[in-house]
Order: sequence, then C-alpha cells, then structure tokens
Amino acid sequence: MEHNSEHSKREFDRRRFISDGVKITLLAGILSPLEQACNSKTKNTDKKKPKDKSNPVSKNNKRRKWNAEKLVINTKSNIIHLPTASFYIYYDEIKNLREISIDTWESHLSEQVRLNKNKSGNIIEVLSLQKLRHGVSDNSLTEAAKMLALSFGKDYENSKGLNVNITNYRLHELMLQLISLNNSMSYKWQTFNSMVLKPQKPGKRQAWMADENNFNQRVKYIQDREAEYQNRLVKRASKYNLT
Repeated sequence: MEHNSEHSKREFDRRRFISDGVKITLLAGILSPLEQACNSKTKNTDKKKPKDKSNPVSKNNKRRKWNAEKLVINTKSNIIHLPTASFYIYYDEIKNLREISIDTWESHLSEQVRLNKNKSGNIIEVLSLQKLRHGVSDNSLTEAAKMLALSFGKDYENSKGLNVNITNYRLHELMLQLISLNNSMSYKWQTFNSMVLKPQKPGKRQAWMADENNFNQRVKYIQDREAEYQNRLVKRASKYNLT
C-alpha cells in the first residue's frame, strides 16, 4: 500500500510539473509579443518627442560671446549693425563685415543699404547721443534730435506698415529731453509731435505725451533741473565707447 501511495505521489508530481511547464510556455508566448510591442512603442515615442530648445546653449555647445564697439556693415546682406556690449550680451557674429565711421554712416544709406530694422531704435539712440560727445549746446541738441527722429521714419516699418520703434519709449523720453533743454526751440509741443510717432494708447508712465498741458509740465520739470539733465545726457553719450 505504501508502495502504491508513493508511486501515485510521484506520478501526480510529474503530471503537475508537466502541466505547470505547459502553462509557463503558453504564458511566455503571450507576454513576449506584448513586451516587444511596448518596447517598440516607447522607442517610437522617444523619436517623435521634440528636443528641448528652451536652453540653446548646452554644456557641449557654449555660445561664444561676440561684440564690437563700432558700426559695421554686413557685406553680404548690406545691413548696418551696432553690436555694442552696452545693449547686447550676445550678438550673432558677423563674418563678412566692414567697419564704417559714425560720422559718415548716413552717406552709406541707399536702397540697398539699411540699418538693422529690428535694432534700429537702439542704433539710432546711440548715434544721436554721439552728437553730444563734445558738450550739450543748442546746436548739438538740435543735431541729436534730428538724428533721433530717423528712428520713426518709413524705413523702419514692418510688413504691416507699422513703425517698429513706435512703442520704444526710451526714444520718446530722450526726444523730450533734447527738446526741453534746447533754448532755440520755441514751439516744443509742435516740434516734438513733428519728430516722433506716438502709439494710439501710450502707457501710464507716458501720459505726459498725451496732450500739450501734460507735456509742458514735463518740459518745465526738466528745465528746472537743467544742469542735472545735461549731465545725464553727457554720461549716456560717454557710455558708448565707439571707434
């Protein structure tokens, strides 16, 4: 009886082992294609995932600093640039360039040669301040104002016909100071409006340009502090070490 019991037990274990083996083999046959499909989907997703462009300067591809304290013209595009470090930390390096004088740059302007439109406000601001390098006088203030007015010209309109500098309030504020300190300009409100373009809805801090009364109050404030504002302009002009 014991022999039959032992034999039956071994026979049961053998059958159970075979049954479990068959189950495992079948389960593996089902799971293997599923695993392969999942891995394939993961790889495809990784390929389609857009690269992170939020930080274009990687550790292995550091952007090289490049600036130049001078007016240069890109001889391929015929665009004039002023890549001064006073405005720009990085500036796309211009390989094909030729230096031009700040005193004669206007003679280079033609249908083929233009200032960098999107940066024209910065460029003309600096160039107008250079008129004050040798001191603030009615004559130098007049020349600076004429130069600054170029930034509101038709050459600097975008594809929609809008001037790209119309909301560059640094230019409006500088023009205000140039006109306010100029004793040879009698009709300051009219002169200001003839030299600039104003947005339809100026910002709250630019309410002074909305009407003549507010404008005249600002003019008086600057004139009452004439020496202070003249010194400010001289310091701004000396900030740009152009060659």
